[in-house]
Amino acid sequence: MNRHVNPEDPDLYALGALDGEEKQALEAHVRLCAECAGEVDAARQRVALLGLAAPAVAPPAGAKDALLRRVRAERVREAGRFSARERGRHQGWAWLTPALGVAAVVFAALAAAIWMKDVRDNRRIHELEGQLALAQGRSLEIARAAEETDKLLGMPGTVRVALKPMPGMMAGRAGVLYNAKMGMVACAGWLPAPPAGKSYQLWLVPMEGKPMPLHVFGAEWTEPMTMHVTPGMEAKAFAVTEEPKGGMPWPTGPMVLEGAGE
Repeated sequence: MNRHVNPEDPDLYALGALDGEEKQALEAHVRLCAECAGEVDAARQRVALLGLAAPAVAPPAGAKDALLRRVRAERVREAGRFSARERGRHQGWAWLTPALGVAAVVFAALAAAIWMKDVRDNRRIHELEGQLALAQGRSLEIARAAEETDKLLGMPGTVRVALKPMPGMMAGRAGVLYNAKMGMVACAGWLPAPPAGKSYQLWLVPMEGKPMPLHVFGAEWTEPMTMHVTPGMEAKAFAVTEEPKGGMPWPTGPMVLEGAGE
């Protein structure tokens, strides 16, 4: 294991509710990790204290006096003797009360272990479902971008623009396909992750007017994307700038990539 154990695993292990590969993985990890071995020892101590966890029950008022009166009456009637059968019966059932208390604690501990395992499993299932949904959504976006890129390549009037790094800027490059009549832009390229607190922003620079924001990406850019603008807008150039995280309505940061139409 290259990571520390899950927070609930030491308690599950101490309760005997961890088995199979999870148990083997934890045992292998704690042999090499003093920190996690300490957590397992602490969990064992907590489980050992479960036997003391049953709350004390106060006897009802007057119970002691009533009990003493009953004992005296029995001694008078029986002349202070119990038959062997009566002694055997009392001794035979004497273990029942503490045994029931221990059984209740054990059942409570097992129920807690099962509940903790169910919570952990449900959390993992939800995490995997969320990751799968994100991956499926991103796959659909990539497939749609590829389809629209193929459509652009086959349409008359599509121009190709190569975006190159500005002098003194970091490595990276991109390519843009643009069809003014369709109002469609396709872009693919690569840029490393932006600095902390920053985003990259792609712009269309029209023949007249202010640059139009097309897309903001805050992580490493490696996948194709498509965008739509108002049809009929002629483009003079395309550019990528470094902006505050989340992007801006107009360019404010340094230009990273730039390219003019062919």
